[in-house]
Amino acid sequence: MAFPYIFPLTEPWHWMHIHKSYKILIGTCKIKQATDAIARPLMVGGGEDFFDPKDCNNGDENHDPRAQIVVESEYKGKIIDEMEDQEKGREEIELIDRIKEKRRKEMLPQKNELNEKLRSVWDKSYYSLDSNIHRTITSQEEYQKSVVKNDSSLTENEKNFLLNKIQKLYDAYRIGNSSVEKQQCNNCRNWYQATQYCEFCIRKYLENNFGNWKSGNNEIDKLIQECQQKTIAPDAVIEWIEYDQFENIEHLTKGGYAIIYTAIWNHGYYNEWDSQKQTLNRLGGQKIVLKRFNNSNNNNVNWFQEVILSFTLDITSTFLAKCFGLTKDPTTQDYMLVLNYYQNDLRHFLKDNFHSLTLLQKYQTIGQIADSLYRIHERDTMHRDLHSGNILYLAPVFSWYISDLGLSGPIEKPSNSIYGNLPYIAPEVLCGEIYTTKSDIYSMGILMWEVITGETPFDDYEHDLELTLDIVKGCRPTIYEYIPRGYAILMKQCWNADPGNRPVALIVKEKMKILIKLLYDDDEKNESKNFKSKIKNFFKSKSKKNRNSQVITNTQLSKNTKSKIYRVQNSKLYTFNIPNKPRNATDEEQQAFDSKQFDLEISEDMEQHYLKSIENNNPHDDREFGIAGPSNSGSQFQP
Repeated sequence: MAFPYIFPLTEPWHWMHIHKSYKILIGTCKIKQATDAIARPLMVGGGEDFFDPKDCNNGDENHDPRAQIVVESEYKGKIIDEMEDQEKGREEIELIDRIKEKRRKEMLPQKNELNEKLRSVWDKSYYSLDSNIHRTITSQEEYQKSVVKNDSSLTENEKNFLLNKIQKLYDAYRIGNSSVEKQQCNNCRNWYQATQYCEFCIRKYLENNFGNWKSGNNEIDKLIQECQQKTIAPDAVIEWIEYDQFENIEHLTKGGYAIIYTAIWNHGYYNEWDSQKQTLNRLGGQKIVLKRFNNSNNNNVNWFQEVILSFTLDITSTFLAKCFGLTKDPTTQDYMLVLNYYQNDLRHFLKDNFHSLTLLQKYQTIGQIADSLYRIHERDTMHRDLHSGNILYLAPVFSWYISDLGLSGPIEKPSNSIYGNLPYIAPEVLCGEIYTTKSDIYSMGILMWEVITGETPFDDYEHDLELTLDIVKGCRPTIYEYIPRGYAILMKQCWNADPGNRPVALIVKEKMKILIKLLYDDDEKNESKNFKSKIKNFFKSKSKKNRNSQVITNTQLSKNTKSKIYRVQNSKLYTFNIPNKPRNATDEEQQAFDSKQFDLEISEDMEQHYLKSIENNNPHDDREFGIAGPSNSGSQFQP
């Protein structure tokens, strides 16, 4: 038994000492003011030498106030717990609840914590999936989950994080594709298709809030309400957002038909459904992008086309730049799209990170873009201005999204003009033919070249007309010897002069998936591991040729930013009258075109700088997605 604490009670302050130490309201020696339930466990012994509550008679002058209280240590914890439970106020309870909730969240992975290791497992679960074996949605979902569950490199928290992401992905897919697999909601009794929420309850919640917002435009109100009645996920809700919800609005860039700003959205978007409270919860303050449509306040409604496509084309929010809704500048009366903020675009990302990318990472980038383009074409839509400035990068999840879809030029674009980024415009469009999905495929071929080489296509042309004529004659970017053969064949098919000979987006997507799967096979590892050495050897061989020809130094390049070297094109209006029909270049013509690109040689200091950048980069295993951090130099959009 623990040694007891003994206090001689000779003065009133001794009682206050007990009160302070054990939170027992005793006051002075008139112990009857305390309850027997509290006092008796503190008292042991009896007789005249020990204090007993029944001996404390009120008003008894002969009563000896001296007493001894013996507190056994095993009672101490029990009494303190009882007293604290009785005396806790609302603030104390809330504080404890907050601490518990904080600890619970600390046990979970952080939001968007899709690091290199998790991305590798995620990709493995996808690329190893055989749709011929796993034919149903449920079977495919269970397979991907099994890959995650059986991965010994993951912690339980990491597994739960990936399993939750897989679940959300398949929930959105089930609703978006009208899956026959359904279950009945206990609340609304509808048969819903998701597993983590009831889409009908979410839609009812949004419908009940129709009266709480107005845009001032009946057509916009109707469009947003229709979108909300088709909502398939808590984080895919289209809203009318009041302009006063945005703070720190800053100009980012300006194009031919839109002005881009960044801002902080105080409330943030809806991100989860509380099935118990039957409410949507918001993320909280977040950085977003505002895209202002110039002259959208007039009677010209062409700008509305992009709004409709942004709202309706990707209801799953999985392949287009995420759109949250619409707002209106009260000063200019211009409408503005509210979009997710992305850290970089493909053009600047390649400039900053190319030498650290593995072959697998480059293939995965093109694979994601091809998949997104397929989904756009699947919905009978064309992009019309696909280039590396319109492919946006979301760093936390290593994903790429297509942006700026639908408008393709200024609101008052002349009917006989072409709007686009010249190196990516298909030759038949340059010759005045109508734009088709195969025109997008041509742009895809140019993107494939840009990603595999890290170079800007046709950046050595001074004049637009000269480049246009060469494209129509069949001249294409040089296919370097280090480019893998299978990839090069697909790339050439995409930029064929005859649209009929170009593959559809589905074929591009599936062929890229095959190429990626091959890199996961042991037999194909050598090609991936040797990719950087092939580039290195190629660079050495080219830099040593014709040392007597004109040499460009690194200093000259940095100063001469307006020269034709590294000239970067942006989308703009073109008006051409070209009588020729597009054709493929002959081998001799292509060789002559290729040779022009090496007329200006690279100096030794630039060569050493290039090789050092490769050697200093610690190459990752190709199963990882080790991408360097994004640069701030990239813009959110290249209108």
